[in-house]
Amino acid sequence: LDREQFDNAISKLQGEYYIELKETGVRSSQQNNYYWSIIRILADELGYTENGMHETIKNHFGVESTKTLSTKEFASFIERLVRWSAIELNIVIPDP
Repeated sequence: LDREQFDNAISKLQGEYYIELKETGVRSSQQNNYYWSIIRILADELGYTENGMHETIKNHFGVESTKTLSTKEFASFIERLVRWSAIELNIVIPDP
């Protein structure tokens, strides 16, 4: 969607609306793919579904949403997850 299309779409709206723009700086697709490979490994080893493992990991590490983490924050999160998996669960996660 370019600016002209956006302006055109907005001009057609009637009523009151709230628009929020946020800079994401979100994780890279490579980070996301690696994260989900870790989730699959842990889910298989521990008997969870992938979504169940994802929710469990978020809860364990106090992360509300991984979608909003910057690339740097997500790298740190993955590093903590890999270390925790090895030390606490005795599950070695391969490098990407």
